[in-house]
Amino acid sequence: MSELPVETGDAAAPPSPAPSPRSIVYRLWNGVIPPAVCQAVIDSFSDDELYPATIQLADRPVEVISESRKTKHTFIEPGHWAGALVSHFANLANLLWRFDVTGLGTLSILRYDVGDQFTWHVDALSYDQSDYGELGTGLERKVSVTVNLSDPSGYEGGDLEFMNGIGQLLAQPQLRDQGSVVVFPSTVGHQVTQVTSGTRYSLVGWMVGPPLR
Repeated sequence: MSELPVETGDAAAPPSPAPSPRSIVYRLWNGVIPPAVCQAVIDSFSDDELYPATIQLADRPVEVISESRKTKHTFIEPGHWAGALVSHFANLANLLWRFDVTGLGTLSILRYDVGDQFTWHVDALSYDQSDYGELGTGLERKVSVTVNLSDPSGYEGGDLEFMNGIGQLLAQPQLRDQGSVVVFPSTVGHQVTQVTSGTRYSLVGWMVGPPLR
């Protein structure tokens, strides 16, 4: 009598599931924006247009100035030509995550001077969804974009760092390169460490869409 074939443990084991794209904390395009374009963004705004940035407390929709965030900024109309850069890379990165986004809701330029920082936070707002003019009502931040506009030799500190879902610190030297673009879900924890010399400029924007389900 012939013997039946016996399945080995490896053959019988179910295939390992593919990792979820949501486990990818951020996507980076290293130095993709030319220095001349970075400088053109900076030159689009004078220093007297920048004002102290604020944060919003988790328990109430009130803007407050806090030591956890020390920087100056100004909001830019999303229709500004720099908005096209932000939207392009946000949409390119979102081919991976596939968040339901409506468009670019907010755009801002920031200047970090000596002593400025933004400690650990997320960009997704903690209060009710917001109205974004022609984009619609009841929308929330879903995809964040940061463009490093400054030459890294012009400042010290001011590092953009991330935290993954198990509390590991994520930092890459390439994030400091002028013209680097980093895109990440707005729920990801991140910080900008204190600037110890020089000045760092960045361009930031947020793609918004219907509330997550």
